[in-house]
Amino acid sequence: MRKEIPMLIMVLSGLLVILSEYIAPVQQLGLKDTVDKWFLVSSAVAVAVGVVALTREHLKIIHRRRETWPYSILLLFTMYGYIAVSLYQTVEGQVADWIYDAAIVPMGATMYGMVAFWITSAAYRVFRVRTWQGTILLIAGIFTMIGHTPIGPVLIPGWDKWAGWFMDTIVTGTYRAITIGAYLGAFTTAMRILLGLERAHMGGAAVK
Repeated sequence: MRKEIPMLIMVLSGLLVILSEYIAPVQQLGLKDTVDKWFLVSSAVAVAVGVVALTREHLKIIHRRRETWPYSILLLFTMYGYIAVSLYQTVEGQVADWIYDAAIVPMGATMYGMVAFWITSAAYRVFRVRTWQGTILLIAGIFTMIGHTPIGPVLIPGWDKWAGWFMDTIVTGTYRAITIGAYLGAFTTAMRILLGLERAHMGGAAVK
């Protein structure tokens, strides 16, 4: 029963949300709003469980004096300090906003700056011509990059417009195809979970 009851609750909740979206009489019952509130409560409980698990793991690191134990102290101090500030002043308070803007925003910019070097290195490895697919990728990359620089239109008038057309048409179309495929995969996974065919999230094996 440890697996059957959670699966039953999950199936009923999923069906309720689906029926509330497409069937007017069910929508008028307002049950979807109740399910949404349950979801918020479940999310809050999940965050609380995550805080406890994170605390236990880093307390072990600090107790055993592992190599990264000072960072564990900093993480726990930051996490509980921000929680205390948020409880005292709410997350939209002046101090909480200042901590977020002064920490997350600069660190995010730093991470993106570091990622730029990794992207450059990866592009160098990818653009080495070994196959005909690599040749097409190399030509498309050079065409697009030069087209978005000031030297492109100087070398060939209208290069920037063709590069823009390439990004807006070819690249956007490919990206949308990938996005559609990802959504179809997510929908298939959701249906398998709803029908009880996917049980890996509850520690069971998937039904083929």
